[in-house]
Amino acid sequence: MDNNDLKNILKEVIMPGENINIIDKGIINNIEILNNKKIIIFISLENPALHIRNKIYSNITDIIHTKISNEIEINFNFQIKKLSSYNNIKNIIAIASGKGGVGKSTIATNISAYLSDKGFKTGILDADIYGPSIPIMFNIENDYPTITNKNGINNIKPIINYGVKIFSFNFILQNKPAVWRGPMASKILHQLIKNIYWEYLDFLIIDLPPGTSDIHLSIIKEFLITGVIIVSTPQKISISDVKKTIAMFNIDNIKVPILGLIENMSFFLANQKKHYLFGKNGIKKLSNNINIPFLGEIPILQIISESSDNGYPIILNNNINYFYKKYFILIMNNILKQISN
Repeated sequence: MDNNDLKNILKEVIMPGENINIIDKGIINNIEILNNKKIIIFISLENPALHIRNKIYSNITDIIHTKISNEIEINFNFQIKKLSSYNNIKNIIAIASGKGGVGKSTIATNISAYLSDKGFKTGILDADIYGPSIPIMFNIENDYPTITNKNGINNIKPIINYGVKIFSFNFILQNKPAVWRGPMASKILHQLIKNIYWEYLDFLIIDLPPGTSDIHLSIIKEFLITGVIIVSTPQKISISDVKKTIAMFNIDNIKVPILGLIENMSFFLANQKKHYLFGKNGIKKLSNNINIPFLGEIPILQIISESSDNGYPIILNNNINYFYKKYFILIMNNILKQISN
């Protein structure tokens, strides 16, 4: 038995979800055979998803044991292909949450608006395919991007408002639901991202869907992420999901730096007294326990909700009391500090 024999056997293993075998796909980097008793297969994958690796592992093991009668040990060395890099984008910040409805998009909107207001060339990608809300928050829900031709390739030109370049999947969906399975959504996401013409950006803010899914893996694969910010409310049920999100970004083959945690809807102010509707300092305590920076807290304020609904980020509103904006400003200063570190 030699390498060629094994390669011929492995041609019978089909890539999960694709109509191509693993040899023609080119994921086998090397095969080592030791004393005809041990095989080490070196595999390079684009998709870091654990279920993809497990499926390939299972299929290869089954086919080899079917073809070779004697006992043989099979070891795998999985490596993830280097992430794509966008030389025209200096920093890429992903905004994530374990659970929906915690204000992730509001924070992503205000972060990007703040950066633009401070003179940074900024873009925001609304990658929340199943609940894209960025167009409402930027007051462009009835606008649609144009197509530009760059070097013979048609590219999507983001819409600009408040100095921020914006692309949302709602531009494609046109307010219709995205009835897509995970792999289909990932494929569409990948294709569209390749064709967005951002030009140069100091910062690209990516508003991710809640939870952990194929969409997150596609984004991580496509972009070289500077870091991720995780947003949550302070109650125990949200913190449980935050821990899963953190665990995903800490997986060895994913490993995205976590810039810090933000606690939204921390408290409600009445008669100058704080009322902790969802529990007190839940995210701050988690931050201390797991040694991830705490970037700040945002209280429950009606004016924040109104600003989002009206399509005018609160951080840009100079007609309101500084008190309402100071929480976002503190958070932004802490984010910039983490990036510089």
